[in-house]
Amino acid sequence: MAEEISFTDRNWYEQDDTSQDDMKAVRDYAYASFDRLDKNGNGFIERSELANALHLTKDLREKSFIQFLLNNQTAISDMVTDRKPGPVTGISRDDLESYFTLVIKLLGG
Repeated sequence: MAEEISFTDRNWYEQDDTSQDDMKAVRDYAYASFDRLDKNGNGFIERSELANALHLTKDLREKSFIQFLLNNQTAISDMVTDRKPGPVTGISRDDLESYFTLVIKLLGG
């Protein structure tokens, strides 16, 4: 069984430029895949949509990105108070932008 990549422990925060590159890769995946992941089209990526995508994909890199979004869903969704009502822990495009801007800046980017 392949090892899953998890960014939930804080070790990634203390690493070198690779961590910043990893965050940018997850961010780029989330931006590019937003519409595909948002199956119901409500403008939010919900936990059930992420879990379904994780189950369906065979690509290990994509699985690691989805797992990151699942593991950090609350932190990401809490970044912005959306004007558009949606699921409490749903991730909006604005949430993604704010979260990854902050994290990449903290990593020195």
